[in-house]
Amino acid sequence: MEPGQAVVSLRGVDRSYREGDRTRTVLSGLDLDVGPGEWVALIGRSGCGKSTLLNLISGIDRPDRGDIWINGTDLTRLTERERTLFRRKNIGFVYQFFNLIPTLTVEENLLLPAELNHTDPARARELLAAIGLEDRRTDFPDRLSGGEQQRIATARAIVHDPVLLLADEPTGNLDSATGEQMLRLMESLARSARRALLMVTHSHDVARRADRVLTLEHGHITEQAAETD
Repeated sequence: MEPGQAVVSLRGVDRSYREGDRTRTVLSGLDLDVGPGEWVALIGRSGCGKSTLLNLISGIDRPDRGDIWINGTDLTRLTERERTLFRRKNIGFVYQFFNLIPTLTVEENLLLPAELNHTDPARARELLAAIGLEDRRTDFPDRLSGGEQQRIATARAIVHDPVLLLADEPTGNLDSATGEQMLRLMESLARSARRALLMVTHSHDVARRADRVLTLEHGHITEQAAETD
């Protein structure tokens, strides 16, 4: 897949860190493509570099070598400010620990990224209705259950219509029923709008529902077909 055809495209990406007088290689010669409407799961042991990879793809960090294209834009050629603006417009994040702003109401948590990206405020209200929390729009996050907070966090991640949705253990703190609801919501949002969904997970049950499963180990990615029942 050519960089212009993929939502995410990495070519020859290396990333290392200095630890005292030693250099630790986290990623080495990484190639990766994620297409529109595709759900890719990323698995691997703790400390293997999954978070580093997400930081590179989002433009938070820069590789030592290689190129990273998001929707046809090479992030490695952008300044830090340009990467920040690009990320704000084109990428959505769903975190394990929600990261909602506690001093803002539910609706205000959605309106903030909408306003930053000049998105119609009505979009926030539409999403609240879609996730069944329109009646909680004036509540603060601490009044919501964990499942409700995750639904808000997911809606916040896509309120500005990003081309790429990154999820880092999004169901890790949820019960099985709520986790299932979140997986269905993220998959539906990704496929219906032709977004790409890249999800870090430790759960093989979650991973096998994806279109593809990537394993990150010793700085390299290996790929296997997602399991089917």
